[in-house]
Amino acid sequence: MNPKFNLQAWLETATDSECRAKAKEFAVRCSNIEAPLELLEMVVARGWIVLPEHGVKHLDYQKMKPSQRRYVLELAARIKSDKWWSKRLRTLAIRAAEARAYSYGIGMGKEQAYVSPWNLERMVIRAQQSAVAMAEAVAISPDGEVIDMADVLAGSMANGKNKRTELIVRMKGMAERAQEMGYRAYAITLTAPGCYHRCTSVGEKPHLKLILNKKWNGYSQQQTASYLTQCWAQCRTQFSKAEIDFMGLRTLEPHKDGTPHWHLIFFVKPQHASEALKIIRDKYLQAEPNEKNAQKVRVKIDAIKPRKGQDMVYAAVAYAIAYIAKNIDGYKVGGDTEAGMSAISGAQRATVWARILGRRQFQMFGTAPVTPYRESRRVRKDAETLLEQLIALDKEPAIAEAAKGLIDGNLQPCITEAMKAMRSGRADVLAPLTALRDLHLDGQIVCPTRILGSAWDAADKGDFRAYMVAMENDPLELVKREQINGYGEVVAVICGVKSQRGQVLTHKEGWKVQWGAKGKARLGKTCQAQKGPFKGASHIEYSPHEVAEMKRAQKQKQEAVFLGVAFAAEAKRKRRERAKPSTLGHVALTVSCTLDQALNDKGIRKEKAPPDLSERARINAQKYGAQAYIDAKNKI
Repeated sequence: MNPKFNLQAWLETATDSECRAKAKEFAVRCSNIEAPLELLEMVVARGWIVLPEHGVKHLDYQKMKPSQRRYVLELAARIKSDKWWSKRLRTLAIRAAEARAYSYGIGMGKEQAYVSPWNLERMVIRAQQSAVAMAEAVAISPDGEVIDMADVLAGSMANGKNKRTELIVRMKGMAERAQEMGYRAYAITLTAPGCYHRCTSVGEKPHLKLILNKKWNGYSQQQTASYLTQCWAQCRTQFSKAEIDFMGLRTLEPHKDGTPHWHLIFFVKPQHASEALKIIRDKYLQAEPNEKNAQKVRVKIDAIKPRKGQDMVYAAVAYAIAYIAKNIDGYKVGGDTEAGMSAISGAQRATVWARILGRRQFQMFGTAPVTPYRESRRVRKDAETLLEQLIALDKEPAIAEAAKGLIDGNLQPCITEAMKAMRSGRADVLAPLTALRDLHLDGQIVCPTRILGSAWDAADKGDFRAYMVAMENDPLELVKREQINGYGEVVAVICGVKSQRGQVLTHKEGWKVQWGAKGKARLGKTCQAQKGPFKGASHIEYSPHEVAEMKRAQKQKQEAVFLGVAFAAEAKRKRRERAKPSTLGHVALTVSCTLDQALNDKGIRKEKAPPDLSERARINAQKYGAQAYIDAKNKI
């Protein structure tokens, strides 16, 4: 391989398929070198990786800290994997292409707001391929339980509806807690100095026009986002020294040209408000303080004042909902005024923009951690309710005593009563006690009210304010276990939640994902989005072939979304029918098989049965589109 290969220049025009091919080439070259330090020296010399990006400044093993030595060995193992290179190169390629587009001023204006058109299509195709893959995959437990990965995805935070709902619930709980503690609420907008912006606006609203900013110093979107984060870290340090308590929500948004800026909903005590706001203003105006209109534009602070008949909670949540929905799915948002387009299109572009940069759109601060909250909501009290009913209804004192012990997580009463029943020959009592023991040992009897306490109860009800209070008095912690990942590294993964009284496991070991278990993707291979050539101009011209490819990708995306959901629902219905066959179904199947055998024995040939309607629907859907699938389903 040519050592003069310029990776950065290659990444700016590389497609996803080219990145996968280059990843295999890199992995093969790295696999030929056994010594870790020699391998790293080779990839660093060729410019394939940059050590500071991985937290390592040099390769002098003797001068490294133990943590750095361990990381160097892990990194040497990772760079021999083509999967690691593929993920890394694809990420770097789309960021490099977006950085070049940003430098040319591409991705601004009403039709190309936030993100360049080819990277938007590229991310749309990736999402389409992921949707098809998830629709074809299943998760299998050690006990043989099968769950569609599409159902898992629909119930996770990857679903925009779930993400939006949880953020609103958490925001409401935080605002209620802030109101209880007498905090004041402020809406703050933070923007980087003008030299960080690629474009600037001229004219007056609503006829503003964007032009290239002559004062731009070459800062990328990543550098601008890092600048905002570093200033906020300095503010938090000052808050800590001044003993200022605060909480709130941070939203990362793009300007029309793709430059990041922040929106804060900031809660602080009245006696600390002026000092805290001064710290924020001073830190974010420290760079380029004499810039024109810096005081008005770069730091905007407005007190959130409720209207007549409202309280602070309502006003703060209403303010937050607009930014949350605008950057997730555009739900009930009139339109994206920043981009001048519909709310749904603006939300899609804002989400793609954040994913390309690898930045979190939303971040809450000063509140209880959210991961124990999510893990607690996985725990159900069905077994505890059944045990309480068993205590109330069962007339056998032995069974009642065993159930009381299991509610408290104590198996000993169940064992004691079982021994007594065995000695007295009470088989009618021994059988249910044995069943209770087996369920407890199998981990199916979980009593979260007694083990996890009020924090679990608040999380289960979705009351984030009560959860914050409970976490202050009786905190929950995560339970983690160590396992070996695909690179041979020991990593800690979350498996449950615990309190001072005990722990509850929320993740079973041994689950495996089988990709393509439902059959190969029926839509065929999708095209790769082609990027326009960079010719030093501030615009891109598409060839007729590229336009046709984009239209085809958009059509496939719509079909994939529908078919992915439809196939998952159809497979789930069939699996339910197979799991619970009716007696009448067994009789009909037996009669049919007997009749077929009798006809075959007599040499009588039956007319060939018509194809299954669901199979015919899938064929028609692939051939004619989603409407054929709907028509066929209505005929079943």
